[in-house]
Amino acid sequence: MTEGIGRPTVAVWKFASCDGCQLSLLSAEDELLAIAGEIEIAYFLEATREVKEGPYDISLVEGSITTPDDAERIRQVRDLSTTLVTIGACATAGGIQALRNFGDVEAFRSLVYARPEYVETLADSTAIAEHVPVDLELRGCPIETSQLV
Repeated sequence: MTEGIGRPTVAVWKFASCDGCQLSLLSAEDELLAIAGEIEIAYFLEATREVKEGPYDISLVEGSITTPDDAERIRQVRDLSTTLVTIGACATAGGIQALRNFGDVEAFRSLVYARPEYVETLADSTAIAEHVPVDLELRGCPIETSQLV
C-alpha cells in the first residue's frame, strides 16, 4: 500500500460534473462505515480539506474533460494512481455536458458568457478514457453505491 500502513489510499477527484456521484458516496454512510477502517481517504475535497500527497492506490474520478486544464490534470491524476476508476456518466461517457458536442461550442460560449474570451474550453466534452488509461468504469447517473462498495 502506498502509505505503508497496510490500508489502500483512496483519492476522489472532480472534473466537469454536478457532484452527484460524490454526493452518492457521502450519502452511503452505513456502507462507508463498514469499510472505513479498511481504507485511508487521502484526497476527497468534497468531504474534507485534509489532503495527503500521492501517489494513491485507488483514484475515483467523477466528471468529464472539458478544458485544456482538465486534460492536463487528468494525466497528473493518472500518474499518481495505481488504479483509476471512473465513476458516473460524466466520467465514463462525457455526461450531459457532452450534448455540446453536437453543436457549435463557440456560439454557445458567446451566448452564455458575457466575456467569452476569458473562458477556455475544448471543442468536445469527453470521457476520462479518451485521455488516459482507465482500470474500471462504474456507470450510472449517479452511480449505484452498492457498485462502489
